[in-house]
Amino acid sequence: MGTRAYFISDKSGFRYRYEDRVKESTGFVVGPDESDGNYNLKNHPQNKSPRIRARAILKDARPEVSLTYVSSTWTPADSTAIPNFFPQFVSGTT
Repeated sequence: MGTRAYFISDKSGFRYRYEDRVKESTGFVVGPDESDGNYNLKNHPQNKSPRIRARAILKDARPEVSLTYVSSTWTPADSTAIPNFFPQFVSGTT
């Protein structure tokens, strides 16, 4: 190759010197600052499925104490009202 040869990057379209090209495992030919190095789309750790371990089985997996029922409904009477918090907005006052 000539000393003034260039190539166009497959990712960005920028021009780089031919001797600085990097071929990735995806088949792209890119510049040295665009290369993903060891981690690319095929072998990046986040693109691999997680290792799933066998979970430990608990014997008698139930609560030791009986649970009591607690109502989870809300009524307006459960709220704390602050009357006349903004007296300028209450009708009948000046």
